[in-house]
Amino acid sequence: MSASYLAAACSRTAEARTPTVVVRGMPISGNVIPAVLLAKTLGCGDMEMMNLMEGDHMKPEMLSINPWHQMPNMSDGALAIAESGAILRYIANKYGPEMYGGQNFEKKAVIDWALEWASTNFSKNFSNIWYPTTGFGPPPDDQTAANASALENLENFVKVFLPTGKFIGGADEPSIADYVCAVRFHMCSHAAVKAKTGFELPARLKIYVQDFKLACPHFDFLGTHDGFLSTKM
Repeated sequence: MSASYLAAACSRTAEARTPTVVVRGMPISGNVIPAVLLAKTLGCGDMEMMNLMEGDHMKPEMLSINPWHQMPNMSDGALAIAESGAILRYIANKYGPEMYGGQNFEKKAVIDWALEWASTNFSKNFSNIWYPTTGFGPPPDDQTAANASALENLENFVKVFLPTGKFIGGADEPSIADYVCAVRFHMCSHAAVKAKTGFELPARLKIYVQDFKLACPHFDFLGTHDGFLSTKM
């Protein structure tokens, strides 16, 4: 991320003086990671561990935030919300609006489209690839067909969202949609995924993920996720 872009993205954080955003969840979750990366990038907050394996999400104070007991949830002062998309949009709107298209409603529309694609259209593909690798879910009935479906979907993603430029919509710098999509693709590109499922991320999206790594100053946060997947090989 360029120095000038990052400075602009962090301008509202200076007013806050101290980081106030707390994103709760686990550092291996594809829903948690983007919000934490965004908060870290904008200097407005960080992650607090909420371990679902130990039942942290069922504690009264967590249920008071999200009675559906899912991760992530987020607090920023008196505000407490849940759902990863809502959290990302809130953080960007308050602390780095240019990462959500600023006042350009056409850019915002494309960002929203990509975010919705990731949470709906691509979710089945992701669950057929990442969850069987980790053991958090069963493999599909036909892994080869599932992989082919994912590749077809990703081919359309490139055509629609990456026809030009490095990032979604032809942008030179990542938006919150890239924080979601590039993270998901990185998670699907781990060697353990290929070993377990045979899936391999297309070459164009490997470049996209690499561009995001270079632009995201706290990408090393994914080290916990990558280490976890390495235990599955």
